[in-house]
Amino acid sequence: MSNLSPGTHSFTLDGTRQVYHVAGRGPVLIAHSGGPGVDYSYLRSDRLEEHFTVVYLEPVGTGGSRPLPPGATYVDTYVDFLYAVVEHLDVPKVHVLGHSHGGVVAQRFALRYPERVAGLALYSSTPVTDPEFWAAGRAEAVAYPERLPDVPEAAAVTAAFTSSEPERDDEEKTATMRAVLPIYFADFWGRRAEFEPLQKGIRTWLVQFESNVVDYRVDLPKITARTVVLTGRHDFICGPRWAGMLSEGIAGSRLVILENSGHFGQIEEPEAFLEAVTWLLAGSFSDEVRATFRRGDNDAVLRLAGAEIERARAAGEPAGEVEGLYATARVALREGDLARAEELAQEALDVAVRSGDRRLEERPRHVLAAVARMSGDYAEARSRYLAGIALNEALGQPEMVNSEYHNLAFTELKLGHLDRARELFAQGRERVFREGYLSFVPYLGVAAAAMASADGDHASAARMIGFTDRAYAVVAQVPDPDDAQELLLARTLAVAALDEDRFAAEYATGSAMSADEAFRPAGA
Repeated sequence: MSNLSPGTHSFTLDGTRQVYHVAGRGPVLIAHSGGPGVDYSYLRSDRLEEHFTVVYLEPVGTGGSRPLPPGATYVDTYVDFLYAVVEHLDVPKVHVLGHSHGGVVAQRFALRYPERVAGLALYSSTPVTDPEFWAAGRAEAVAYPERLPDVPEAAAVTAAFTSSEPERDDEEKTATMRAVLPIYFADFWGRRAEFEPLQKGIRTWLVQFESNVVDYRVDLPKITARTVVLTGRHDFICGPRWAGMLSEGIAGSRLVILENSGHFGQIEEPEAFLEAVTWLLAGSFSDEVRATFRRGDNDAVLRLAGAEIERARAAGEPAGEVEGLYATARVALREGDLARAEELAQEALDVAVRSGDRRLEERPRHVLAAVARMSGDYAEARSRYLAGIALNEALGQPEMVNSEYHNLAFTELKLGHLDRARELFAQGRERVFREGYLSFVPYLGVAAAAMASADGDHASAARMIGFTDRAYAVVAQVPDPDDAQELLLARTLAVAALDEDRFAAEYATGSAMSADEAFRPAGA
């Protein structure tokens, strides 16, 4: 049975069983419930399953996913198990829906494994759980009866929430959760018939940690996946204040406030919740056309891009038009029609500038710099790459900053600034492995081959060409046009310097090397 077939699945990680449930169709979305310690089932959504293949985790320490491992931590233990699920599913990227504490887990997962995240839905969550966060929630709970003077039961909710008596077992934890649940809704008492079944059926397990304090605010700009942040206007614990921090910190994220919801928007406003989460799929054209380009299928790229440009212009959507023009410009670049590539990229840039959204300028500017580089105008290419770096830094896109520094290094190489190029390439390698930009490893091979060629070390260049060709083949991609040009030059010079047989031997050695072997510092 497939690990993604409908039904219940499980596997074991370090002695702890991880259970998950699969339902629906479409791109994979992993749903991580909150708590920690709350049963996953409240997060089930038939409507989401119409758009995604939803993988509902039973978070470690709950339900069948027990025991909680010794020494478990408030967030990273859950991230470890989430990553294990992604590996077990054997899919390259997933969307992640994290609710409440699950949203904190989702943030951390996106920071640790950015290459595995197709999209994020951070639902009634927060980037920080410091003492101020907990005190704010407690203050809201204390004020709850004052806001509902005509609801006598409100006082009991506050008493349960602020009780100093610790729960001793799962049953007491569940009883407390059921007692306090009304405060999590915008209007529990007015819609009691709708929400009482959840209150009576919800289960929790006692999970304890040395600390429940985390703060990811300074790291949020590193999250580059398409992200929607949503919360209820009346969410007393993870409301607009905390959602605003997430949205402000994650460049390009979309903030959705559900005006008539508390902490359970998928139950309180299911239509608005569905629209917010399925917005993640609107990025699918960009993902598809870029993946198609990397596979080298130019004809398919042109078909996709043409249809998207037509659709976007009719709908008045500049983002789609820019993406379509950008994709078409890259094909022209690959086919050697530099004038056409520049014309299309400039048209895309004009659309981006008119839209007022600076994020749309990044890709067209990248192509314009590549045109200058491939045409031999290295001074202009250098100027354009520096401008691209500044733009991406302003947009909070560190992975794109890394990419443009990689390209800048090639222009320095062509300008004869070998030491500066060597320095930039070394800094890029360090960033890639430090930040986990593993999809960039093939590009490191291109850089190493070009640098070795410039140094006259053609045997090393041949090995790095072998490594690079295999690295691209493993991910079923072909090099970008400018990198393909660099590889061809290094290959031509190496064959001429070594002869065919020696080149083939060094190439074979390189093709068998791991990334660690290829980029291990000398003497390490």
